[in-house]
Amino acid sequence: MMELPDYLRLLRRYWAVLLAGVALGVGLAAYQVQSTPTTYTATSTLYVSMATGTSVADSYQGGLAAQQRVRSYLELVTSDHVVDRVIGQLGLNLDRDELRAAITADTPPATSLLRVSVTDEDSETSRVLTDQVVAQFRALVDELETIEVTAAPAARVAVVDAAQAPVEASGPGGARLYAVGALAGLLLGAGLAYLLDRLNSRVRDSAELAALGQPVLGTVAPGTDREPAELRALRARLPEAKPLIFTAPDANPEPALVLGSASVLGTTGAQVLVIDANTTGHGVSTLLPESALQSPAAAGDWPVRDGKQARELVTAASGRTSAAIRGEIFDPPTVKLDLRGKPGATLDELPAPAPAVPTETGARAADGLAAVLREDVHLDEAFVAWPQRSVVVLALGSADERTPDLLASARFETILGEVAKRFDRVIVDVADTDAPAVAPKAAGTVVVVRLGSGRRDRIESALAALTAAGATVSGVVAVAPRRTWWRRS
Repeated sequence: MMELPDYLRLLRRYWAVLLAGVALGVGLAAYQVQSTPTTYTATSTLYVSMATGTSVADSYQGGLAAQQRVRSYLELVTSDHVVDRVIGQLGLNLDRDELRAAITADTPPATSLLRVSVTDEDSETSRVLTDQVVAQFRALVDELETIEVTAAPAARVAVVDAAQAPVEASGPGGARLYAVGALAGLLLGAGLAYLLDRLNSRVRDSAELAALGQPVLGTVAPGTDREPAELRALRARLPEAKPLIFTAPDANPEPALVLGSASVLGTTGAQVLVIDANTTGHGVSTLLPESALQSPAAAGDWPVRDGKQARELVTAASGRTSAAIRGEIFDPPTVKLDLRGKPGATLDELPAPAPAVPTETGARAADGLAAVLREDVHLDEAFVAWPQRSVVVLALGSADERTPDLLASARFETILGEVAKRFDRVIVDVADTDAPAVAPKAAGTVVVVRLGSGRRDRIESALAALTAAGATVSGVVAVAPRRTWWRRS
């Protein structure tokens, strides 16, 4: 049984469907008005009486007899006899069925009144036809109710209200049809909205997410003014497990949330390492090329928008690649970074940055986690300083077909144990396909779900797979959908 909050929720989510239903109903009403000729209906009211005595009892019996006569007269009004007489009298170019379709007759309950109406596209014609139908009907009644030629008819039909030429149209047109169309469209939209809501298997709010059986650690709306406060609230609920896995089921990675969580942890003074182990190529490494060399406002991907903080402008530091430090290119680089050193100048004081990866011959993308797993690069040479104090990124680097297997191996578990000793917090961004193999190596796992796009069955399957693999699921984080003019969650 739906209650008022349920209806309000449907209205908020599917208001566009309701509006479309109303528009459809009004549109169909307008089409009906335009495609159907305007008609006019003239009506004449008749009174049926019986020839009775003068006593009260006779009058009562006569009234009952008249009411019974009226029900029979309803059929006579549209009889072939009356219709043929009207056509012949007026010389109409109509057949019997066409004229009969224009005539209607009815009687109010428990009365001796009879109403005869005729509809036509012309107002005056409808009046003339009504008068002629009444005249021919009365003549037919006189013939049928006369038993003897010299005697008065047993029943008499008198005209109470003669037909008048109608002024207003009675056919399609006016506000009534539009109102009916709008109401019908609204009901159609409401039914469709209810059906969509029942068939929609996507998780759309935190309440539905909590119903999956895991605690909701928080909700974050990226790109909004609420984001910094929501990230700080999330920081208070994140478990202190080290390392901590972040994974997003249903192939919806959220690298900005991962880096945002690391950023708010770093603002407390903790040394934070973010490891991009997302083999799909959609992990936190995707934010490094632009964000590392631009100010937060210019980059657009900076999770915590606080331009007052002093930031290190370092994008790469590897013994095998080029590095850009404070706008200067070192190739081949031999720079060793002191990650716990003094903060650099603010971005406003720095010159225009150079590209993070030069295009000269011999330069290649920075070696990262994939190279460390292959033992091609030492772990210390793969760290990248994020443009904020206390945050370091171990990018994925050039992954290959062996990388997922190496993530599931003891080699990656050894790396996690080593960095856990050197950093206060370690966050690992893992693809949903690799999470069951990687999550058991960590002390805790956070599942990230984008509301409105994550399917309930896929999320339940992902949680079940993590639990079956032996992972410790610490909770879920909801990512609010990006609002558009047609969608409200």
